[in-house]
Amino acid sequence: MLTPMQKRNTARELQENYRRLDMDLASVLADLGISEAEFKRVLAMDHPDPAQVWMVRDYLEDKLKEQGTEMYPFSRLADHSANKWFFYETPWRNKQ
Repeated sequence: MLTPMQKRNTARELQENYRRLDMDLASVLADLGISEAEFKRVLAMDHPDPAQVWMVRDYLEDKLKEQGTEMYPFSRLADHSANKWFFYETPWRNKQ
């Protein structure tokens, strides 16, 4: 569980990486397979599904690397080993 400060920091980090991604929302939602409301809850850290937080985090990391764009560093989401508790799909990794 994150503290209020950690939630604010995580929201800021997710939002900054989404801004850096510079992709239209419809494409991001299609890649992730989640609704706009779910995506906005994740970006705002407004009671999101923890698995979706990790999914969005990994998506942003993957897509920023593909573009050659530097990722804004994550604080609490920096350690991938923490996401072993949350199962989620990665449909964008299967698209070619």
